[in-house]
Amino acid sequence: MASDRPLAMLVLAGLLASAPCAAAFGAYKQAQPKPVPAGAIEVTEPGMLSKAGATYVLTKDISSDRTALFLASGVTLDLNGHTVTYADAKYEHVPNYGFEEGLKGWDVSKAPGAKVIPSSVHPMVGEKILQLKAGDEIVSQYINLPVAERSYDAMCAVATNKMRITINVDDENGKPISCNFTGGRERRVTPPEVKRHPELGGGVIFAHMHHMSAGKYRIRIKAETDCQIDECDIRPSLDAGVAVVGAIQPWATYNDHLKWYPCAFFDYNKKGAKGGTPAAGIPVVKGAGTVTIRNGVIRNGTVGMRTLGVQSNAKGVTVVLENVKILNAGINCNSARIAKATLRNCRFEVDTPFIINRHNTSEMNVQVGSATEVVGCEFIGGQGSFSGTCPEIHDNLFVNGQTVTNHYSISPGSGTRIYRNRFEPKIGSGIYIGRGHDVEVFDNVFKIECAPPNCEYRYSGYSTNAIRLSDYNASSTGPVEKRCANNRVYRNKIYITGKSYPHYKGYRPRAYAFFISVGGGTNYIYDNEIYVQKVDGGNGLGLAFMIGGSSNGGEIYNNKITSNCAAAWIGTDYGYGRNMTFRGNTFVKAPGTPGGVKPFILGHGGNAAQDIRFYSNTYQGWSDIFQYHSNSISYSVGWTLTVKVRQKAGGAAAGAEVVISEQGGREVFRKRADEKGVVVARLAEYKVTGRGNRTDCSAYTVKAGAAEKSVKLTRDLEVTITR
Repeated sequence: MASDRPLAMLVLAGLLASAPCAAAFGAYKQAQPKPVPAGAIEVTEPGMLSKAGATYVLTKDISSDRTALFLASGVTLDLNGHTVTYADAKYEHVPNYGFEEGLKGWDVSKAPGAKVIPSSVHPMVGEKILQLKAGDEIVSQYINLPVAERSYDAMCAVATNKMRITINVDDENGKPISCNFTGGRERRVTPPEVKRHPELGGGVIFAHMHHMSAGKYRIRIKAETDCQIDECDIRPSLDAGVAVVGAIQPWATYNDHLKWYPCAFFDYNKKGAKGGTPAAGIPVVKGAGTVTIRNGVIRNGTVGMRTLGVQSNAKGVTVVLENVKILNAGINCNSARIAKATLRNCRFEVDTPFIINRHNTSEMNVQVGSATEVVGCEFIGGQGSFSGTCPEIHDNLFVNGQTVTNHYSISPGSGTRIYRNRFEPKIGSGIYIGRGHDVEVFDNVFKIECAPPNCEYRYSGYSTNAIRLSDYNASSTGPVEKRCANNRVYRNKIYITGKSYPHYKGYRPRAYAFFISVGGGTNYIYDNEIYVQKVDGGNGLGLAFMIGGSSNGGEIYNNKITSNCAAAWIGTDYGYGRNMTFRGNTFVKAPGTPGGVKPFILGHGGNAAQDIRFYSNTYQGWSDIFQYHSNSISYSVGWTLTVKVRQKAGGAAAGAEVVISEQGGREVFRKRADEKGVVVARLAEYKVTGRGNRTDCSAYTVKAGAAEKSVKLTRDLEVTITR
């Protein structure tokens, strides 16, 4: 049967389908076990690998009910094709912790307002959430916590920062417990966590539990306000598969987390001692050095909370991961957090469906302080893929699993080169270039589509972007570290799919190739191929360029944009758009594009689109170019004038001064010719203000010395002047 989809959709769908498949990355490859080489040390159980500079080789799979291995300075750990499993015990979860089975298993005798509702009201995790009235209290069934003297987190996801809860945990006698840590200047007693709310965007609140006996426990959640909650559980926390300890950082409470205090190796602080005192036998690594981990798998044995496959806070130590696969799942459960790293041919695969605090945008699948190189890796899932500084990020696959705001696949530091990667999110965005400079993004492939709503942006517009350039319209004269400037994005292929989610009423999904809100300087976008496909007639929006809240939209040139919808919106519902140049671009109208569509939308009510220059662009299939959504509009349309200056005696007049004046004599351009006697000027044919008030300015006089020539500029033009 013939499809009734518009031809434009079929054409662009074909382009998307024919986009190159995932490259043959180096990536992780299963290693085959080999005999232990001479001089190496066999590893058959978890523990301390404490001989500095030694090579340790696994000869079997190993597991631990908490952190599995601790490495000394200079150690090489060869997993030798085997698996290290951490947090591996008979840990139980609260039955029906996500309310997917309604209220089954919960005591709601003190919660007359308790009602399970669809998560479409406020998306967190799964298909259902629990709605409570102020004063309601719910109590879980008991579960067995099988391992004593370790960390657990009693957790509850809360939809907005206007909602407050209290978390308590009861022992098997129904008595509330509390855990007291006095290792710092502040006494930390949790649980309970009283009248807590998450940060903006919603998040998971937790009560840290520690130094308890094994046994049966239950969680109690009290609504201090009307609220919506999810994921009420007790989980093992703060474990790592492989640890390199630079310091014990036992700042583990929810309050510590919100204060951005570092937390590492809490359970290995000597019991009863000052915070930062390592327990007996823990190798503490100081100074510079290298630790290498290679050839095997590191995995979490349970769905946890705040766990890591590899963790190192040894500031001077570079941890090299080569041909390692890490598997993890849970809230803020990621592959690695490493002070210094080199990542080669690894696979980092995590399932982190929600987050504690979305404002900590470094909380991603892999988080490093700095890396020498990230190459040949696969980043699968996570609230963002990779965070940290690194000069070279190349030949990787990024499959973001972002369900919260601003957790892009990569948020690079200044000077980073990002190339030959593929960005194919399950959900989410590509690259966020914030307050940085001299980032280069080239020869990558992006596939981005509109996302379903997240908890924060359920009833408004929310965008996923291939590339976000933003300093939130910083001043161009402000400190350089506050500005987004001189970044270059070129030779990429970008595929954007706009789609709607009609079952989420009030939600406006968007997907952009570029979302630009910059004031601090000029950025350069050129030689890219961009395909924008709107696949239905709903309110989903797809654009190549979204420029709003921006007083410097940048230089956008020599790109090819094919779309069945508007290609660019300048001056948007996000804010005004000013001062930018589109030149030498080709805008292709896809066959079957609906009637009335124009490639440029200018303005949005009081948000202006001003000082825009459109020079030497080509429009294939488009006849009517601009759609006005504001009265505050000003732009010019023009062309490129190439002036060749020759000497009367023959030859190029290198260095000759060329002056161009508009009709009436006002000078608009002055420049000296290059060594070939050539000057290139971009000049307006006409200018527009308001909703289409046009002023012609196509007549110019070109002078070189005493010689002059009059031109009418209605297309790209080349003239020769002999002086």
